[in-house]
Amino acid sequence: MPSKIRESTHSVKRILAVVLVLNLGVAAAKLILGTLVGSLSMVADGFHSLVDGASNIVGLIGISLAARPPDENHPYGHWKFETVAALIIGGLLTMTAWEVLRGCFVRLRSGSVPEVSDVALWVMVITMVINLAVSTYEGRRGVELKSELLRADAAHTRSDFYVSLTVIVSLLATRWGYPQVDLVAALVITAAIAHAAFQIVRRSAAHLTDVAILPPEDVHRVALAVDGVEGVHKVRTRGGPGGGHADLHVQVRADLRLDEAHLIGHRVADRIREELGVEDVVTHVEPPVGHQMDRDDGSR
Repeated sequence: MPSKIRESTHSVKRILAVVLVLNLGVAAAKLILGTLVGSLSMVADGFHSLVDGASNIVGLIGISLAARPPDENHPYGHWKFETVAALIIGGLLTMTAWEVLRGCFVRLRSGSVPEVSDVALWVMVITMVINLAVSTYEGRRGVELKSELLRADAAHTRSDFYVSLTVIVSLLATRWGYPQVDLVAALVITAAIAHAAFQIVRRSAAHLTDVAILPPEDVHRVALAVDGVEGVHKVRTRGGPGGGHADLHVQVRADLRLDEAHLIGHRVADRIREELGVEDVVTHVEPPVGHQMDRDDGSR
């Protein structure tokens, strides 16, 4: 494995491990206090944070598998395991949304009213600040390290910040004599969780199904700017670690020596990496359209 990718993998692991510890602590505080005061929205938020911790564990497993070098069965490497892990996180979020929604129906039937304490409010404020700091740091590092997993987990944690804010509003409303707001807040939390799940699943599915990451016109423009290139076609791109992959056919003069044509192909690949941020570029050098290659019988 290249040293750059190895260092990036270690960084992602360290970040996920720290976030895991924070998420478990936050989840425990919300679940315990939410249960004690009978706040449906606070318990729902606690389960949301617990799923955050579970997603961190899934992420650690996924990134460990993705870091394995290419082998006979995986000649292109194992990087898609990271995307699979992100997809599982989306699935966990979907399950959480359903559990919170089910709790709302239970509250409607029972008609119970939560009790709000100053301790509960302070716990929610502190955990909300922690979530904001964690999601901001994790999201920024995800962009720097080009990690789909970190970006997905940051989105997950960021949704927890807004959920916590909703819980605080519901607790204050309950204290002021409007306990039904707690149920409304739980429904808002459900929508926030479902939205985060949808975004993660959509992005992960795009990578797993090899959706193009660049317009072919952009690749054409960059390749044609290289001296010696007469045409470009069969451009394909797909997502992946470090900026994705691209392959294309580059047409050059038919009278060039093999080494000269090969050098032009390398220049095209280098230019695409530099200008479009694609990590892996494969070029196939060929003569222009309409050129008739020599046949085995010597005819033209």
